[in-house]
Amino acid sequence: MGIFKLNQEIVIVTVVGQKGLSCNLAGRKKAFTIDEEAGSLGLMWLDTQAAEQAGKVLASGEFKVVSLHNPVRPDERVEVMVEPYFPPCELIILGGGHIAQPLAAAGHLLGYHVTVFDDRPEFVSFEHVPAADRGVSSSFEYIEEHLDFSLRSSVIIVTRGHRHDLECLQKVLKYPVAYIGMVGSSRKVGMIKDGLMHQGFDRHLVDSIYMPVGLDIGAQTPEEIAISIAAELVKARRGGKGHSLKYGSLPKEKRLNTGEMPKAVDQEILRKAVKAASENIPAAMATVVKSVGSTPRKAGARMLVYRDGRTCGTIGGGYAEHEIKMRAINVINDYLPMIYKVSMDADIAVTDGMVCGGAIEVFVEPVSSYAEIFYGGEPFELCRAVGGN
Repeated sequence: MGIFKLNQEIVIVTVVGQKGLSCNLAGRKKAFTIDEEAGSLGLMWLDTQAAEQAGKVLASGEFKVVSLHNPVRPDERVEVMVEPYFPPCELIILGGGHIAQPLAAAGHLLGYHVTVFDDRPEFVSFEHVPAADRGVSSSFEYIEEHLDFSLRSSVIIVTRGHRHDLECLQKVLKYPVAYIGMVGSSRKVGMIKDGLMHQGFDRHLVDSIYMPVGLDIGAQTPEEIAISIAAELVKARRGGKGHSLKYGSLPKEKRLNTGEMPKAVDQEILRKAVKAASENIPAAMATVVKSVGSTPRKAGARMLVYRDGRTCGTIGGGYAEHEIKMRAINVINDYLPMIYKVSMDADIAVTDGMVCGGAIEVFVEPVSSYAEIFYGGEPFELCRAVGGN
């Protein structure tokens, strides 16, 4: 039985570097939820500062690497990575018609927990929407009794009629959700807006609804419309501009206040790492802690490597990933966490057919380091620096 379960917001703080200490703390972990903690970084002052950093990341949802300093001995410095592992955000699709099928599949690919709601049972069945994690059938009048809405919820309204659309909006607008979108023509959107305003809803709140929902990509088929909606979800979440990259980058817009949603593969990586730790399966976790220049993946990207060469996740592919994979197998065999730098210099770039090179720093650790957090084990001995508090 684990100390922490994975279906909650967890921040894991891991030591990845140090200076001025008399003992090696590399790989030690401490984990935090909203009201619990587990593990130790080995020093009281480190645990205290780790708690402060974890609180910030619980609020922001963003991966970061920070340096912590001993307040009594300034020459003692420890570098930690602070990783958010949040449950998937939820995509709630109100209406199980022809758009719901490809939209559920797109939402699943983006890492959402997908719920489809319709008043017709056959439209929420596994046979109809196999990509959905949950199907709920009831009258649209009772969506509040069956669904939970929060800042981690994105709601897409694609019911079969104007009356149901308006009914759903009246209920969803009561909650501070991340995103609300509705399919409809310009005429229908106008009618819905007038109806909501007539019922006393604030104009700014009504204007915040994405309707008609989706980016303008000329979508016509249900599949194309689903891609258009999914693209707008990504744009809103990441703060993108939605223009063609052919014309270069533009300043990002303000993104939704939902926290940085971990990619689905990263959620799966953590589950597999914990499973490997509990079953003593030889494996190592590789996490990008720093990237410089042009690199396929940035800080926070993860890859799980097994001793037999199997992997889950990616840190960018190509030469860098192959190199780290080989290093990870060494870490598994030596049972020691290490940090590696991989530079894509000019010669390597030419050999691999790349036109630009960057560099990444990757922290590689045995998955046994997760045992203390999730299973109460002690993968490393507690260590205190001389004179530490």
